[in-house]
Amino acid sequence: MAIKISDLLNKKIYTTEAIYVGKVYDAMVDTDKAAISGIVITDVSSGCLNETIDDPTKKIVLPFNLISAIGNIILIKPPITGKF
Repeated sequence: MAIKISDLLNKKIYTTEAIYVGKVYDAMVDTDKAAISGIVITDVSSGCLNETIDDPTKKIVLPFNLISAIGNIILIKPPITGKF
């Protein structure tokens, strides 16, 4: 299934356990593989990772392989805890 990067932008991201993570800000493309390698997330301070980041304006990158489903929202496998 093909998907445009522009279709991902601003989509809300939730874990498969229905916990808000953030919104898609951008995507990282692996030009060698011609595939998306990660998604850049904003609004992290409002999501489940808010206690793991030092700067609430900081954006984080999640590997694309964490994505479980893409539809009206994006579902990801629950993130591990740790500092970003």
